[in-house]
Amino acid sequence: MKADTQFPIDVVVTWVDGNDPALNARRAAYIRPDEAREKDIAAPTRYADRGEIHWCIRSINKFMPWVNRIFIVTDGQDPKAESRIPVEIIDHKVIFSGYEEYLPTFNSLSIEAMLWRIPGLSEHFIYFNDDQLVCRSVSPEVFFPSEGHINCHGHKASLPLTKAWYSLKHLISRSCQVNHIQQMMDAAAITGSRRTFIRLSHTPHPLLKSTLQQFYEAHPDLLVQNIRNRFRSREHFRTDELCYMLLWNEGRLHLRPVRPVLMRYYKRKGMMQLEWTLHRVTRPGSTVCFACFYALDQVSDEVFARIRKFVEELLKE
Repeated sequence: MKADTQFPIDVVVTWVDGNDPALNARRAAYIRPDEAREKDIAAPTRYADRGEIHWCIRSINKFMPWVNRIFIVTDGQDPKAESRIPVEIIDHKVIFSGYEEYLPTFNSLSIEAMLWRIPGLSEHFIYFNDDQLVCRSVSPEVFFPSEGHINCHGHKASLPLTKAWYSLKHLISRSCQVNHIQQMMDAAAITGSRRTFIRLSHTPHPLLKSTLQQFYEAHPDLLVQNIRNRFRSREHFRTDELCYMLLWNEGRLHLRPVRPVLMRYYKRKGMMQLEWTLHRVTRPGSTVCFACFYALDQVSDEVFARIRKFVEELLKE
């Protein structure tokens, strides 16, 4: 345990190298044509890799040196990430031990439901996607204000109103019903909520191993429901939302606003918007702690070069 933390805190990063032809061939063997067409189910951008995980790991090393260990969860791959913090590669076969019939999986929601099964994982851990970056020094209290308590960056939203809106949206535009908001609402409903859910943003998510373990061991049918589909489906619910709603009911979850701590970059037109977005991190007095670079496989070479320059300047020692 690092000297400036009262209890060990691990980081878990899920990663896939979507440029691996063997993995792509395996995925193609399982996917149905209707699934392949839906960007929220199995679009190639969900698996594409432009080296973001190396930025992610470097940023954790620079700005969160108190982290105990970094676990990288993969499917027979290894990014060979350089790190002063100890790194351990965890194969899907390890966390799906006893549930091998549901492998291979190409579904991040299934994988997230099994992270608590990582051998040796600390009670307090932070879940990162590989497209997330730490932008400035953050203390353990940003994630865990005290032992057994979590800070969650999100806000409460109306469950019935949001559900009605997404149902109407689907009827009008025939949009895909498999999306993160639906899965948050479904998780909240599982915990007994009928009026509200927590609308999460794309920040790193602190979690408690024991909360997930106790729930899934008491509800093995729901664990299977969440892992049996190799691609995202309407059956899935968000494990992080589940953890947060359970802790909310126990008075151990503390909501924090998203805007001051997160900079998000999705595919946009023009460099002006990109510069404005990056300025949120670098301007004097900025409180942005995390950045998310989504779908970098879809941006122009000019945009990617600018983002890479920004990241390299941010992470230089």
